[in-house]
Amino acid sequence: METIYRQIAPHRLTKPQFQAKLQKDSEYEIAVQNLTMSWKKGEITQEAYKQQKSTLWHNYRNWAISQGLYKEVTPEQQLAEVEDRLNAQVEEVNAIRQELGQKPIEIREKL
Repeated sequence: METIYRQIAPHRLTKPQFQAKLQKDSEYEIAVQNLTMSWKKGEITQEAYKQQKSTLWHNYRNWAISQGLYKEVTPEQQLAEVEDRLNAQVEEVNAIRQELGQKPIEIREKL
């Protein structure tokens, strides 16, 4: 499992970060629209379109990460989040099972 990055909500960014994000978002959107027009006009192939659009996205995302617009989520954090969701689901299942007069289930780690 690799480290992933999640976008930080715009209202949590500093004013300079938010302004830079708006500017870069606009530049990215214009570049994608221009690329799409080139493809629709037949100036580039579909494969070239996909590759160039992917490059635009990766460049934007790398810029955003470097500017602190995304937060790093380590594999350990991802595991903790998934385990929390699993535990919440088990609690929900057990509440229904209890209403139906069934025994609750429990989660155990296999050793």
